Amino acid sequence: MAQQITKELKLIFLIHFFTSIVIGLVFLVMTEWFVALIDWPNPDPAAGRLLGCAIIGFAASSLLAWRETEWIRVKILVQMEMVWCVLGGGVLIGSFFMLENMPLFTWVFIVVLLAFFVAFAWFYFVQERD
Repeated sequence: MAQQITKELKLIFLIHFFTSIVIGLVFLVMTEWFVALIDWPNPDPAAGRLLGCAIIGFAASSLLAWRETEWIRVKILVQMEMVWCVLGGGVLIGSFFMLENMPLFTWVFIVVLLAFFVAFAWFYFVQERD
Protein backbone atom coordinates (compact mmCIF):
# COMPACT_ATOMS: atom_id res chain seq x y z
CA MET A 1 0.00 0.00 0.00
CA ALA A 2 1.24 3.48 -0.85
CA GLN A 3 2.36 5.77 1.94
CA GLN A 4 -0.46 8.02 3.06
CA ILE A 5 -0.23 11.79 3.61
CA THR A 6 -0.37 12.73 7.28
CA LYS A 7 -3.42 14.63 8.50
CA GLU A 8 -1.12 17.43 9.65
CA LEU A 9 0.35 17.87 6.16
CA LYS A 10 -3.15 17.96 4.74
CA LEU A 11 -3.91 20.74 7.24
CA ILE A 12 -0.81 22.66 6.09
CA PHE A 13 -2.05 22.38 2.49
CA LEU A 14 -5.40 23.82 3.55
CA ILE A 15 -3.85 26.67 5.56
CA HIS A 16 -1.53 27.41 2.64
CA PHE A 17 -4.49 27.45 0.26
CA PHE A 18 -6.44 30.03 2.27
CA THR A 19 -3.39 32.18 3.02
CA SER A 20 -2.32 32.18 -0.62
CA ILE A 21 -5.82 32.93 -1.91
CA VAL A 22 -6.05 36.01 0.29
CA ILE A 23 -2.57 37.31 -0.57
CA GLY A 24 -2.94 36.42 -4.25
CA LEU A 25 -6.30 38.16 -4.59
CA VAL A 26 -4.97 41.28 -2.86
CA PHE A 27 -2.12 41.47 -5.38
CA LEU A 28 -4.34 40.59 -8.34
CA VAL A 29 -7.33 42.82 -7.60
CA MET A 30 -6.06 45.61 -5.33
CA THR A 31 -2.45 46.05 -6.44
CA GLU A 32 -2.27 49.83 -6.49
CA TRP A 33 -4.14 50.21 -3.20
CA PHE A 34 -2.02 47.61 -1.40
CA VAL A 35 1.39 48.82 -2.55
CA ALA A 36 0.39 52.38 -1.61
CA LEU A 37 -0.82 51.18 1.80
CA ILE A 38 2.48 49.47 2.65
CA ASP A 39 4.57 52.09 0.80
CA TRP A 40 6.24 49.60 -1.54
CA PRO A 41 9.08 51.20 -3.54
CA ASN A 42 8.81 51.34 -7.33
CA PRO A 43 5.36 49.75 -7.65
CA ASP A 44 4.57 48.06 -10.96
CA PRO A 45 0.87 47.13 -11.22
CA ALA A 46 1.43 44.57 -13.99
CA ALA A 47 4.16 42.79 -11.99
CA GLY A 48 1.97 42.89 -8.89
CA ARG A 49 -0.94 41.32 -10.75
CA LEU A 50 1.33 38.68 -12.26
CA LEU A 51 2.60 37.87 -8.75
CA GLY A 52 -1.02 37.61 -7.60
CA CYS A 53 -1.73 35.11 -10.39
CA ALA A 54 1.30 33.03 -9.45
CA ILE A 55 0.32 32.98 -5.78
CA ILE A 56 -3.23 31.94 -6.70
CA GLY A 57 -1.67 29.15 -8.79
CA PHE A 58 0.23 27.98 -5.71
CA ALA A 59 -3.04 28.14 -3.77
CA ALA A 60 -4.76 25.94 -6.36
CA SER A 61 -1.96 23.39 -6.21
CA SER A 62 -2.28 23.23 -2.42
CA LEU A 63 -6.03 22.66 -2.70
CA LEU A 64 -5.43 19.85 -5.19
CA ALA A 65 -2.75 18.37 -2.91
CA TRP A 66 -5.12 18.57 0.07
CA ARG A 67 -7.54 16.33 -1.86
CA GLU A 68 -4.87 13.66 -2.43
CA THR A 69 -4.16 10.76 -0.09
CA GLU A 70 -0.80 9.38 -1.30
CA TRP A 71 2.54 11.01 -0.49
CA ILE A 72 4.07 10.18 -3.86
CA ARG A 73 1.36 12.26 -5.59
CA VAL A 74 2.21 15.46 -3.64
CA LYS A 75 5.93 15.05 -2.99
CA ILE A 76 7.05 17.23 -5.90
CA LEU A 77 4.61 19.96 -4.86
CA VAL A 78 6.08 20.01 -1.34
CA GLN A 79 9.58 20.25 -2.84
CA MET A 80 8.46 23.10 -5.10
CA GLU A 81 6.88 24.95 -2.16
CA MET A 82 10.13 24.68 -0.19
CA VAL A 83 12.09 26.12 -3.13
CA TRP A 84 9.56 28.95 -3.60
CA CYS A 85 9.68 29.87 0.10
CA VAL A 86 13.48 29.94 0.21
CA LEU A 87 13.84 31.91 -3.03
CA GLY A 88 11.04 34.33 -2.18
CA GLY A 89 12.30 34.92 1.34
CA GLY A 90 15.86 35.29 0.10
CA VAL A 91 14.86 37.86 -2.51
CA LEU A 92 12.91 39.87 0.04
CA ILE A 93 15.76 39.80 2.57
CA GLY A 94 18.22 40.76 -0.17
CA SER A 95 15.95 43.64 -1.14
CA PHE A 96 16.67 45.32 2.18
CA PHE A 97 20.32 45.53 1.12
CA MET A 98 19.78 46.38 -2.56
CA LEU A 99 16.83 48.78 -2.49
CA GLU A 100 16.21 51.88 -0.48
CA ASN A 101 13.16 52.34 1.70
CA MET A 102 11.87 48.77 1.85
CA PRO A 103 8.71 48.86 3.97
CA LEU A 104 8.71 47.09 7.32
CA PHE A 105 5.65 45.16 6.11
CA THR A 106 8.10 43.15 3.98
CA TRP A 107 8.95 41.27 7.18
CA VAL A 108 5.37 39.95 7.29
CA PHE A 109 5.91 38.31 3.91
CA ILE A 110 9.31 36.97 5.04
CA VAL A 111 7.80 35.46 8.20
CA VAL A 112 4.94 33.87 6.23
CA LEU A 113 7.38 32.36 3.72
CA LEU A 114 9.67 31.15 6.51
CA ALA A 115 6.75 29.59 8.40
CA PHE A 116 5.57 27.72 5.32
CA PHE A 117 9.14 26.63 4.52
CA VAL A 118 9.55 25.19 8.01
CA ALA A 119 6.16 23.45 7.84
CA PHE A 120 6.69 21.97 4.38
CA ALA A 121 10.30 20.95 5.16
CA TRP A 122 9.24 19.32 8.43
CA PHE A 123 6.54 17.25 6.78
CA TYR A 124 8.78 16.45 3.82
CA PHE A 125 11.28 14.85 6.16
CA VAL A 126 8.56 13.18 8.24
CA GLN A 127 7.00 11.66 5.14
CA GLU A 128 10.35 10.61 3.68
CA ARG A 129 11.43 9.02 6.96
CA ASP A 130 8.34 6.82 7.24
